[in-house]
Amino acid sequence: MKAIILGSVAGLGLSLAALGAMAQPGEGRPGGGGFDRLDTDGDGKITVEEFSARHQALIEAADTDGDGTVSKEEMKAYHEARRKEWREKRNPDKNKDGVVDRYEFMAAAEARFERMDKDGDGVISEDEKPRRRGHHRRGN
Repeated sequence: MKAIILGSVAGLGLSLAALGAMAQPGEGRPGGGGFDRLDTDGDGKITVEEFSARHQALIEAADTDGDGTVSKEEMKAYHEARRKEWREKRNPDKNKDGVVDRYEFMAAAEARFERMDKDGDGVISEDEKPRRRGHHRRGN
């Protein structure tokens, strides 16, 4: 069984993608992406302390047997649980009856709009438009 040992240099090899996966919306600065979630003091820079705090939180959340290490199996289970939580959160069928009714649909649409309207002015301006990673716009 392979494991990541806490405090080791190898432990710092966890990717920023893995750290981003553990972040909850609303953490860090409002409307911020992965960088903003790591930049906890909002100074536009990520220090080793800020990075290490997120790293430590990931290890603690994934270490289900409490032995101070994260095995491949624990990391896989952690990521599967996070994906399940994400899918549940994004599912507009809040009463879980297997049908998305008109009210659930509209509530989900309004929540998406509010997340996109970062300054809360009731309008999504050009600078608030979501940026698509890995997608190229035609004509640009």
